Amino acid sequence: MSTDDPLHVLMLEDVATDAELVRRELEREGFDFEAERVTTEEGFTQALDAFAPDIILADYSLPRYDGMSALEVAQAERPHVPVVFVSGAIGEERAIETLKQGATDYVLKDKLSRLGPAVRRALREAEERRARREAEAALRRAHDELEQKVAARTAELRDANDALKEEIEERTRAERALRKSRERLTRIIDSAIDAIISIDASLEVHLFNAAAEEIFQCSAEAMEGESLAAFLADPFEALVHRHIDAHQEAQAGDGAVPEAEGRYLTAPDDLQARRADGTTFPVEATLCPVQLPAEDRYLIILRDVDELKQAEEEVAQLESERSYLQEELKSEYNFDEIVGTSEPMQSVFDAIDQVADTETTVLVTGETGTGKELVARSLHERSRRANQVFVKMNCAALSTDLIESELFGHEQGAFTGATERREGRFELADGGTILLDEIGELPLETQAKLLRVLQHQTFERVGGSETIEVDTRILAATNRDLEAAVEAGHFRSDLYYRLNIFPIELPPLRDRTGDIPLLAEHFCEMYAARTGKDIDGLHPDAMAALQGYDWPGNVRELANIIERAVILTRDRQIRTEHLSIEEDPDAPGPASFETLEEAQRRHIERALEVTDGVVGGDEGAARLLDVKRTTLLSRMDRLGIDPDAHRP
Repeated sequence: MSTDDPLHVLMLEDVATDAELVRRELEREGFDFEAERVTTEEGFTQALDAFAPDIILADYSLPRYDGMSALEVAQAERPHVPVVFVSGAIGEERAIETLKQGATDYVLKDKLSRLGPAVRRALREAEERRARREAEAALRRAHDELEQKVAARTAELRDANDALKEEIEERTRAERALRKSRERLTRIIDSAIDAIISIDASLEVHLFNAAAEEIFQCSAEAMEGESLAAFLADPFEALVHRHIDAHQEAQAGDGAVPEAEGRYLTAPDDLQARRADGTTFPVEATLCPVQLPAEDRYLIILRDVDELKQAEEEVAQLESERSYLQEELKSEYNFDEIVGTSEPMQSVFDAIDQVADTETTVLVTGETGTGKELVARSLHERSRRANQVFVKMNCAALSTDLIESELFGHEQGAFTGATERREGRFELADGGTILLDEIGELPLETQAKLLRVLQHQTFERVGGSETIEVDTRILAATNRDLEAAVEAGHFRSDLYYRLNIFPIELPPLRDRTGDIPLLAEHFCEMYAARTGKDIDGLHPDAMAALQGYDWPGNVRELANIIERAVILTRDRQIRTEHLSIEEDPDAPGPASFETLEEAQRRHIERALEVTDGVVGGDEGAARLLDVKRTTLLSRMDRLGIDPDAHRP
């Protein structure tokens, strides 16, 4: 679409007044557009071809058609055209489903002020996808052209090589008398590490081969007749002079010609050479005398070991990273495996099986101690990245000024104390999986940078300008209510929607009391094996005490209590007195105290009874409870509350 052409907007909307509101909002946002409204499948399909839309605004459901079917048709017929759902309340799960099926965004009809930014973002992402497709096509064409050139050049080199072989054979036959000299020169050339430079006693250059040109970034023509001293660091130059002088003194002392043996040059601080641009680099070098009838010559056979030094440094860095990762794997975390047969845990297992072998971002939620990191590890181990690294980052464990450095790395000198470049957790996790634990604690400015990584898998190190691209699957975990944090302005809504594509909520231990015997026996066996004790299990009274406890610390607390009990017991069974839990006989038991979830459900149902099942509007339950309509609908969906059941 030309920037001068009006935007073609195709609206799938059965309510004319709603369509007019959308047009007015687009006009208010300053869009130059032409709009066409359709209400049926036939009209939508025809408009895709005849109207050639630049963007599609679709209602979720219509009397004769539905937005999800339209989305499927649009992706098949016009995959480059973005689709934005403009609909009434469809619930959080349905909204997320539209994004998972390929929609760019969704906007509620009672929040049309968000339409303009959503349309601009959708058009921008569509343009970015188009640009990437064009770039990929250009790269493919360039690749094909390069292959053709390589093939042509290979053929030329093959012909040149054949011609060279013939010429060598001819010269070999013609120069038999010089064979001994040629063999001697061949031995010298064959011993060369990289660059071959011929000099006289004053260091004047007589031969400068192609490898030397590349290393010193200077042509042989420019070097011929010049002194090599300008290209040697002072210690290197002094060392070459010392060996040449020693050779000439030995030659003059007894009149015999010394053997032309190569001498490996070394210095305490390593040899340093200098390129034409003045930069120095480490080298390895050999000095070899060459006997000529008229004068003495010397060959310097030299290798640039700068890349070798860098490789050694990188190996050291990788070794350090490997040690770090091994420590991470060895570190103590909640427990060794997921244990549970209760219905809530079976739902968790099903969710893990569904999403583990995909690249989808997963948000693991639950109270402290419920095993969120263990679920994340299970997702990684069941994925195609299982053989790659799993990196964990606790977002709550670092201060604000250090967390970006930990996530994205930093360049040398980026801040006080940054004495060397360091890779961040995302680079360490390249090819593997990263778990962002306690993600609700991320500062807002870091959330914006994390959103970019989620969208494009690119970032820059702190203090750097180079864009680094990684292939990392992102898992997140939190014990906070991110939806409430979004409403309070402490967490970005766009990041929340990106993370919440596939949420897995872990139940607290008090909601899966049927798993307590299994967990207790599991921890008992594990810690007994670690301490070398022979323990048969738990006494029935001890097990009853565990099942009657409310477990505010969840599974982690249970593990700690069992570990302590294993240490304390002196016989083959853990008894009640070994458990570090206090029972208050006057306190009401768990069954007599209403849970927070039950209280929320009862409170919402009372509001619906007062409003006759009406959720939104001035007389609705959302206004009565002083929460947003969308928030109330989301909580009702999570708690399984049907508003129709409260309507007269």
